[in-house]
Amino acid sequence: MNALVATVLIAGARWSERLPGPTIESPEEGSPGFEGFVATFLLAAAVIALAVSFTRRMRRADHRDRLRDDADVAGAGASDGVPDAAPGTRPAVTGGEPASGGASTDDAGGPPR
Repeated sequence: MNALVATVLIAGARWSERLPGPTIESPEEGSPGFEGFVATFLLAAAVIALAVSFTRRMRRADHRDRLRDDADVAGAGASDGVPDAAPGTRPAVTGGEPASGGASTDDAGGPPR
């Protein structure tokens, strides 16, 4: 195993000697300068603005979809003879009248005693 590692290291060293070195002629070649900074900044600002716009539109679409679903549920309930409820609320559970002809509730609106 050690012989393999040594062979790879020696081959890598010999191969790297043949590679050309850095070819930068002047220090100004390595930097895009102020124009590159402005272009990158504007590109980043545009991407952020698009992301914010996309999330707003997706939230609006989700909200409209929920409202449409609530309206469909309310519309289906009206055709079944069940009274309409406000969107987002549960319909009241209706049952038969109590055997006593209706019990009174206390002032707090709790169950009959």
